Amino acid sequence: MKTNVIVAVASSTVGLLVGTQLPRDVVTEPVSITTFKISVPFDQWAVAFDSKETGKMHKKNNIKPLFRGVSIDNRDQVVVIHQSQPGVVKKLLSDNAEMIESLGHIMRTTKTSNWSFE
Repeated sequence: MKTNVIVAVASSTVGLLVGTQLPRDVVTEPVSITTFKISVPFDQWAVAFDSKETGKMHKKNNIKPLFRGVSIDNRDQVVVIHQSQPGVVKKLLSDNAEMIESLGHIMRTTKTSNWSFE
């Protein structure tokens, strides 16, 4: 229950921020907000997320990472915001689940929502 509340609040806050605070020329496409838990320290997970290999995977799938962060209150809870078309991040995660989980991402905890400027 607590995790669902954290995810809902984070998604709503970030959605509001992206929708109202950023200039429209900074974020021009829909964004996806993904939350999940990790089984390794955040710094270790972040090295893998920031790697050239992950960058190539993002580029190949037309996904632009905008933000990645860890909860201040719960160090195993992560949020990632990507600029991408709806469904693209979810598909990338599904297609590469085994590899992504080997880097510390607990796939069964993943929740992804999509947001736009409409």
